[in-house]
Amino acid sequence: MILSALVDYYRRQEAADKIAPFGFARAGIHFAIVINPDGTLRENRLEDIQVNRVINEKTGKSRQVPRSMRLPDRGGRSGTKIFPFFMWDNTGYVLGRDNKGKPERAEKMFAAFRDLHFSLADKVDDDDYQAVCTFLKNWNPADAEKLDNWDQACGLNLVFRVYRDGTPKWAHESKAVQGAWLKFLSDDSDSVIGTSLLSGNDEPLARLHPLLQGVVGANTMGAAIVSFNAAAYESYGKEQSYNAPVGEQDAFRYTTALNQLLRDERRRVRIGDATVVFWSEQPSPFEDLFGNVVAEQGSEDETVLAEVKGFFSALRRGAPHGGLADPETKFYVLGLSPNASRLSIRFWLEGTVGEFAGRLRQHADDLEMVGAREGDPPLMIRRLLLETAREPKEIAPQLAGQVAAAVLGGGRYPQTLYTSVIRRIRIDRQINHRRAAILKACLLRSQRHLTPKEPKEIPVSLNVDHKDAAYHLGRLFAALEKTQEDAGQTNKTIRDGYYGSASAMPASVFPKIIRMHQYHLNKLENKGQRVNRERLVQEICSHIAERFPSHLSLEDQGLFHIGYYHQRQDFFKKRETAPEAEEIEA
Repeated sequence: MILSALVDYYRRQEAADKIAPFGFARAGIHFAIVINPDGTLRENRLEDIQVNRVINEKTGKSRQVPRSMRLPDRGGRSGTKIFPFFMWDNTGYVLGRDNKGKPERAEKMFAAFRDLHFSLADKVDDDDYQAVCTFLKNWNPADAEKLDNWDQACGLNLVFRVYRDGTPKWAHESKAVQGAWLKFLSDDSDSVIGTSLLSGNDEPLARLHPLLQGVVGANTMGAAIVSFNAAAYESYGKEQSYNAPVGEQDAFRYTTALNQLLRDERRRVRIGDATVVFWSEQPSPFEDLFGNVVAEQGSEDETVLAEVKGFFSALRRGAPHGGLADPETKFYVLGLSPNASRLSIRFWLEGTVGEFAGRLRQHADDLEMVGAREGDPPLMIRRLLLETAREPKEIAPQLAGQVAAAVLGGGRYPQTLYTSVIRRIRIDRQINHRRAAILKACLLRSQRHLTPKEPKEIPVSLNVDHKDAAYHLGRLFAALEKTQEDAGQTNKTIRDGYYGSASAMPASVFPKIIRMHQYHLNKLENKGQRVNRERLVQEICSHIAERFPSHLSLEDQGLFHIGYYHQRQDFFKKRETAPEAEEIEA
């Protein structure tokens, strides 16, 4: 179960003191309200506390991003209900003005924020907290627009900073403030007691689950996995997340763990429209390797590329699990996609490190194809998807998630991947190593699923004894095209005019191009070359029925393209290794 695995990850990080405890969470803060001990503004402006982040190491370009801070956490905010946070919030709550164009509502938000802090004033023995309360008591929301840098800060998140004895301190970091906040959470009388789906215990249930931030394309204010915001989605009179009861602490744990993963560039990759996070039950080297392997995000980095290639080389050599020392450790992969104010689970995969390593090896084996260039990175998801469309922006968003689920889950590749590559080949009449490898892998996986006992052979390189006529039709087309090229007739080859039709409707094309082949043969100056080419064509035709088929199925079209590619590679290999090979009689 996804939430249980995330709760376990939280506990792992908590034991290592790498995650916020219950009642707190990390949030992005843009500005600070700097006040004096008497609660007055130190300056007529807000302090910009954003940090610079390098976005392009080559050009040195950077941009300002919010400062990540550990702050009191009250859970998610949903719909139009006014719900203030503690010791921080956006300008609408903290100062009574925002960029929503509804000043009356913003003043109500400020009043709720102020009242929340006043309600704890007699329970917090801290001078800085009292200074914050004094500021809120005297603040006039109309004064917000008079601040010198209001235009830059309007609508963004704020915290308080008290300047005392020449030293500024974050008001929310006070031990007394944090202790009072935890006491407030435990005394919250609005909590509903029920049985949690995660723990199985009777405990206070979360009405709203904290929001998740960092999923590309989702609401910038955050989105939820568990959410009920209309009566149509509710049942048995239960409101909001009581329809899927989860204890308050477990709701905090799983969302805090997931938010940490979404912030961690080492545990997060982008695949199509999906933001993918991954983690292991216990610390594992596979966690650090997985992102580079799957997303090829370091394919331009020689060190990363060498690490990825070394992993696959170890798998190919038979090293158990690619040399990983912890094959029995549980490993999880979660793909999230945006869907309005909620998040869609694009895929959820779990297994052991050894199982995931084995699936990656199977993926690499299925894609093995003659013609790979030395030094190329393994064919992972991004490089496969690039062969399905003319431009990256035209790649179907959902296809990336489907391919990722097949690669990492060991299942069939999506039919859309296969048909998209077939379509691209027909449109631009080009079949390269990657496209041939994709067709082979798709056919292999499909046959294992449909006919596991008698799968057809899909060879890695040329197989002159292949049993399928479609494969030899592709070889025949390659041989006829090669004769035309050798005869010097290259202004417009038969591939330019007939390849797409030949791969789908052989009977309508091959009689015509075979007649043309005789003309091209007569143009060859070397007699030995003519004899060899005639013998090759005869050998290929011996594997084809007396009549050319009128149509080829999608599966046979893939075999046609693979046969064509293999025969072309064989011609290229002969030219590289023995330029005179075609001059010698077989």
